[in-house]
Amino acid sequence: MAKKYYGIKIGYDKVKGEEVKDLIVDSWSECEKYIKGVKGAKYKSFTTIAEAKEYLSQGDPILKKGRDSYPLDIVHAYVDGSYNVDSGKYSYGLIVTKEDIVSYIENGVAEDDSLRDIRQIAGELKGAIRALQYCSQNKIKELVLFHDYEGVCYHATGFWNRREESSKKYYEDFNKLVNENGIKVHFVKVDSHTGDLYNEMVDEFAKVAGGLKLNYQTEKLLKTSGLIVKEEGLKDKLREIIKEEEVLEKVKISE
Repeated sequence: MAKKYYGIKIGYDKVKGEEVKDLIVDSWSECEKYIKGVKGAKYKSFTTIAEAKEYLSQGDPILKKGRDSYPLDIVHAYVDGSYNVDSGKYSYGLIVTKEDIVSYIENGVAEDDSLRDIRQIAGELKGAIRALQYCSQNKIKELVLFHDYEGVCYHATGFWNRREESSKKYYEDFNKLVNENGIKVHFVKVDSHTGDLYNEMVDEFAKVAGGLKLNYQTEKLLKTSGLIVKEEGLKDKLREIIKEEEVLEKVKISE
């Protein structure tokens, strides 16, 4: 078996009680000591030490909403996934905005339960692919893609190893769409369930598509904030996640 090297961007040394950064080790057992059970651990395996060093020299491709800068005047897409344990099917949501006007909403559910092993992750990845397909269909060349699952970015960019068939297919499909259509993607992470309006909306659209019960967080947020949509049909679509008519009346159609 060929020797492997492991580049650890972020890990934790439980013996010393300190964070580990930018470390290269030459065995899985050594790597596992620093990443097993560590939330936010980032690592990757390589066949040469030069590749491991190159990986550690790369910057993190994910931006963070509320911390980092990204284009505000181009198309933004929010994606999320959900999973119904009873049906074994994933579901997804996609919301597209430009300059705080919602221009497109889509959600859907899997045809079968073949991806039940990766649960809501399948929906997250499906939402990202649908966002790129939307860009392709509408001749959009630059996109800010908001997501709360890091794999949306890390599997697309090759930042993470792709062990499962689902992540391999996602990598291939994502990069085919990007390369064939000349789309530049800015990946931005949004922390889930923190009151971000569009992220809460797409979360609930994913849930309702999968037949899950809502807590109507979008409705609660809209009681104290506004929302503008591009057309009447989008306002009607919001009825899937808004039950109070007085809240729906707060949603305005752009002129």
